[in-house]
Amino acid sequence: MNVKASNDSVMSAQDVGNGAHAVVLLHGLCGSALELGSVQKALQNNGCTVVALEVPGYSASLTVPGETPDWLAWCEFVEAEIARLKEQFETVSICGLSMGATLALAVAARGDHVSSMVLLSPVLYYDGWSVPWYHKLLGLAFRLGFRDWTYKECEPYGIKNLAMRRRVINALKKDGVAAVGAAEIPARQLWAALQLMAHVRELLPLVRTRAMVMHSVDDETASPRGAELILEKIASETRRAIWLGDCYHIITVDNEREIVTNETVQFLKRDVDRAGNDRPRIEPLQRLALKDRRSPRSAAFSVSRALNR
Repeated sequence: MNVKASNDSVMSAQDVGNGAHAVVLLHGLCGSALELGSVQKALQNNGCTVVALEVPGYSASLTVPGETPDWLAWCEFVEAEIARLKEQFETVSICGLSMGATLALAVAARGDHVSSMVLLSPVLYYDGWSVPWYHKLLGLAFRLGFRDWTYKECEPYGIKNLAMRRRVINALKKDGVAAVGAAEIPARQLWAALQLMAHVRELLPLVRTRAMVMHSVDDETASPRGAELILEKIASETRRAIWLGDCYHIITVDNEREIVTNETVQFLKRDVDRAGNDRPRIEPLQRLALKDRRSPRSAAFSVSRALNR
């Protein structure tokens, strides 16, 4: 594994096969690249250079206790790294999970930075079935000066698969971070995330990047309402939706993770093929073997629909 970065403390890039096409990965709020599951390896196996960004004030390893991050600085950091990558690679795409998908939308609204993006469980509202009623008081508490508390993650930790959930609980107890993100999220990061979400909701019509949205119909953190709003409001010519029925919020490590990985790779591969060149960019798609973990209810919801103008 080779590390390529303009600043090793904030970004790591894994270059496999000297791919001419870069894919930026954005994990969830106060999380790590673990959240993306097998997506990173699958993209690498298909000839892409994968760049797992760690963003100051956003990533678990780069938060500063007692410091309120600037959500706009998150956008500017990601935008600057994408601009740098565009000087080196023929195409640059972006794949974000949870708040990482929301951050990807914010960057896309700021200009023509990426050729395509995959939005996994995007969050425009904290309105899932497990979100406590008092979350709406966060803004008031923050304005009143109560800022040095943390939100502790709890069951089901974004995962429907019970065996995986047990492993996550053990990892959180041991290391404080797991495939679902950090065990605790500071109020200051949550406040910045709320501002980012409001910003993105207003600027969706400015997004023109080809986009695919994957979202669980049973997401406990963010209901499908946000994903539906994205598909309705963005101005992208290509808008594809895949609805999943046998997983919760962290779809990259839950029951339908193989579907998520394969669809992500296929969508980004089509974008690379669309770029057009005399020489091949990516080797033939290497698909993961699918294991049918879905219930009959899930099968009815695991469908995709293309929205093309």
